[in-house]
Amino acid sequence: MSGDLVLYRAPATRSISALWLLEELGVSYRMETVTMQSPDYRAVNPRGWVPMIVDGGTKVTETPAICLYLADRYGYGGLAPRLEDAARGPYMSWTVWATSVLEPASTLVGHEFETRRGNWGFGFGRLERELEVLAGALEGSGFLAGERFTAADVMVGAVVAMRLHTGELPKHPALVAYAERNGARPAFQRAEKINWPPELFPAR
Repeated sequence: MSGDLVLYRAPATRSISALWLLEELGVSYRMETVTMQSPDYRAVNPRGWVPMIVDGGTKVTETPAICLYLADRYGYGGLAPRLEDAARGPYMSWTVWATSVLEPASTLVGHEFETRRGNWGFGFGRLERELEVLAGALEGSGFLAGERFTAADVMVGAVVAMRLHTGELPKHPALVAYAERNGARPAFQRAEKINWPPELFPAR
């Protein structure tokens, strides 16, 4: 079964989330490093974006969907809280929030958009408010879904790490501490070396 699990990825991309989770799960997988939007890759994934996984006959795109799938299939009850676990709701919510709210909210900082009658606007608040909610969720255990590390921390943690590095997120103490805790995990460090190989991306 594990020999059929393939990760399609490209260096220095959002592939870090899938890589990190696969390393946390400890499952055997094969990597295919691709050129995004190339004809060869678009023949496999018409959108041309990474990451994508193929697990036997199952193909999954979109990073939150990949993380939810992998955690349920290979880490159910561990990195994926069980359905009856009270942490299941926050786990799913934060996993999706990472790219549906945090990424766009941090990307749009500094841009102004005209609000017109009938325009529903964006489905998220200003970055400052969203970060307040995130910091509040991290109080106590330091994790987003209950008292333990889950795939939700992989999804949100990967975005936080990348956007602190690029300066798209402010160095809020709660975010910096969260990134440092995640960065100390061996699985993150292995994924980081794959996604940003030191020979191509030397430390600043």
